[in-house]
Amino acid sequence: MEKIEDSEKRVAKILGLKDGDRFSEDVWLSKKGYMQLTSGIRLRPEYFGGLVYDTRNGNTLEVDKGAFQFLNLIKNTPQKISSVINCLVERDIIKEDNNSAEETLRNLFSLKMIEMVDGIPSTSVVMPLASNEVEHRQWLSAPETVHWAVTYHCDKNCFDCYVARLPFLKNELNSYEALKLIDKIAGWNVFQLAIGGGEPFNRKDLPQLVQHAADQGLSAHLTTGKLNIAPEILESVLPFIKNLQIGIRNAGLLGDESRKYTQQLQNFFINARRWHIKPGANLILTNFAIKRLEYLITTLINIGFEHIILLRYKPPQTIERWRAEHPELHQMKELYGVIDKIIRKNPDVNIRLDCAVSFVQRHLSKEIATQYGIKGCVAADRILALAPDGSAYPCSQLVHPKCYAGNLLESEPQTVWDKSKVLRKYRFFHTEKTFCHSWCGVCLVKTSCGGCRIFAMDGLGGDPGCPEPLLPSLRQIGKVGRRLDLPKYLKKHRIISVGEYMKRYGVGQKTAIKELKDSPQTTNTAGRPVRKKTDAYEYVEDDIIRDIQDSIGYTSGGVPFASYEEISRAIEDSTYSRNYPQWIKQG
Repeated sequence: MEKIEDSEKRVAKILGLKDGDRFSEDVWLSKKGYMQLTSGIRLRPEYFGGLVYDTRNGNTLEVDKGAFQFLNLIKNTPQKISSVINCLVERDIIKEDNNSAEETLRNLFSLKMIEMVDGIPSTSVVMPLASNEVEHRQWLSAPETVHWAVTYHCDKNCFDCYVARLPFLKNELNSYEALKLIDKIAGWNVFQLAIGGGEPFNRKDLPQLVQHAADQGLSAHLTTGKLNIAPEILESVLPFIKNLQIGIRNAGLLGDESRKYTQQLQNFFINARRWHIKPGANLILTNFAIKRLEYLITTLINIGFEHIILLRYKPPQTIERWRAEHPELHQMKELYGVIDKIIRKNPDVNIRLDCAVSFVQRHLSKEIATQYGIKGCVAADRILALAPDGSAYPCSQLVHPKCYAGNLLESEPQTVWDKSKVLRKYRFFHTEKTFCHSWCGVCLVKTSCGGCRIFAMDGLGGDPGCPEPLLPSLRQIGKVGRRLDLPKYLKKHRIISVGEYMKRYGVGQKTAIKELKDSPQTTNTAGRPVRKKTDAYEYVEDDIIRDIQDSIGYTSGGVPFASYEEISRAIEDSTYSRNYPQWIKQG
C-alpha cells in the first residue's frame, strides 16, 4: 500500500494537487479523479513501448512499455486514478526509484494527450492490460509518415526542381490503384500521408484521394506550387487535409514580377482561410535566398504566413544550376545566427528546418533535441517515400535505381519495410563504413543530426555540406578523426615530428609512427626507418597542374598546350562538379 500512496503523490504533484490533500478515493473524485486519453490520440505498439500520435497537431511522442500499458488502460473508458495506479504498481510498471513514469505523465499532460474528467459512475472498471508485444526488431513497425509524389507532372519547369533528374520514373497509378495503395498505407497503421509531386493538383482525382485518405484515418498533408486553383477544387480538397504547404518561388518574391506573385499568394491565402486552412510556406535555401532570407521571410509574414519551413537546397537536374545556387560553407555556418535573429523579431511565427539542415541546431543538448523530436536523417526510419507508381525509396530525395526498395502496390508494405536491404542500409547508416570514416561519424551529435545522405558522394556516407562538425578534443578524436585532421594540420605547417604527433593527439610513440607511416599525405624526411620522437614527416602535395600539363603535352618550343590559368579554372569547375553528389550523376 505504501508504494501505491507514493505513486499517487507523484501523480498528484504533476496534476497540481496540494501536498496537504489526502490521497483517498474521495479526494481523487473531488479533484476530477478520472483520467482518460484525449480524443484524437492514436496509439501504436513498438519494440521499445509505443508511439503516441496526436491527430490534431501531428505531435508524436515515444513512450516506454510501462507508459504504453498505462495509456492502453485509459484508451477507451475513463478510469479511476487510484485503480489505474494500483494496476500499474501490481505489475511493477510504476516503481519508487524510477522517475520515467512521472516524466512521461508530465509530457502527456503538457501536450494535452491525456486529461482529467469529472467523476463518472463507479461501475467503471480497469480494463485488462493490452499486450504491446511486437515482432522482435530494432526499428519501427511502420513509418510515421509516408511521402507520396502522386505525379511528377508539373507546368512550372522551375530551375531548382529535383524531379527533372528522375527521367526513369514515368508511370503513375490510376485512380483505382491509387485508392488501393491508400488502403494499404492506412491498414499498415501509418499516421500521416504527405502528398506532393510534381504538382498534385494536376491529378483530377486528387479530391477523391485526399477524402479517401481522411476516411481511412490518415492525417493527410498537401504541398503545392499552384496558386490559380479554382475555388470549387479547393472546396473539394481542403476539408480533408490537416495541413497545406505552398512551395515558394524565391525569384517570384524578388524579381520583376514580385508584385504580381505576392498578390497571387495573398489571394490563395485568403481562399484557403475560407475553408479553415491556414497555409504554410516552403522556402528553399538557395545561395540567392540565404543572402535575402530576412526580407523573404518578412514578406511571407506580411502576407499572413505563420508557419514557414526552410528547406535545404537539394541537387537540381543540372550541375550548372547547382554551381550557381549551391550555398557556400560560410553561408551555412552563419545560418543559425540569421534564423535566430529572424525568430527573435517574429516570436509568434513557427519557423522550422527540414531534417537536411539539422546541423544548424547541432548545439542543442541531446535532451532538448529529443524533446523537440530532432532526429537528423530519418530516411527509412520515420519516413518512407513513394513515387507516382507506388515504388518505395528511403526518402523523397533518395529516388534512384540504386535506392529502389520495392513497390507497395505489388507487395505487402510490411514485407518491403522489414526485408528490403536498401531500407535497412539507410535505417542503420550510422554503422556504415563510409559514414563512420567521415567527420559526421566522428561528430558528437551524430545521433541527433548525422547530416543528410543526399549530399554524401556515395549517397550513404558523411555530409560534406556541414560547415562545422562538433568534434571531441584532439586527444579524444580517435583514429578516424586523426586521419581526417592530419591533412588540415600539414597544409598549414607542412611538417610534423613524431613527438608533435604524440603531443597533439595524445597517442603513444608506436601508434604515432605507424599512423604517420600509413598516411598517404606524409613522407619520411629522415631517409631511414623512423625510431625517434624528433624524426619528422613532410606533407606530400602533388603538383596537379604540372601533371595535367605533362599529360596534355607541349609545343615544340616547350610551351604547354594548356596554360596554368586554364587548368586552374578547369580544376575549380571540376571541384564544383565533384560537390554535386556522385551517386546522382551515376544514374
